[in-house]
Amino acid sequence: MTTDAARPRQRFSGDGWSLESSEDGDLSVYTLRGEFDFAVSAKLADLVPADPGAARIVVDMAEVEYCDSSCLQVLLRLGRQLHRAGGRFAVVTTAPVVTRPIALLGLGDVMPVHPTLEAARSSWGEA
Repeated sequence: MTTDAARPRQRFSGDGWSLESSEDGDLSVYTLRGEFDFAVSAKLADLVPADPGAARIVVDMAEVEYCDSSCLQVLLRLGRQLHRAGGRFAVVTTAPVVTRPIALLGLGDVMPVHPTLEAARSSWGEA
């Protein structure tokens, strides 16, 4: 059973992709599914917070099948804004289409990748 705090609050989709956002307490979770390329990057930029402040945000990309550099750039921008404001940011996935470019480009400091939401929270010192 899902509690009110963890229920999806918004869903967006397009041709071959979807984004669902939910809140769990003071944590915002964005779940991405499908293919994220240049054609989707502008929409993705519109859907993630432009000025997140010191929020705590996780982007769950476990079901992403493709993610190009334009979409990673959107997420990198979000991660940098959060770090500057004292917030927290993490990517949750084990999908090589996401983990490989993040590792190869050395983006792990700004976009740390964890296999589960629980692992991301644990990295922040949460139980």
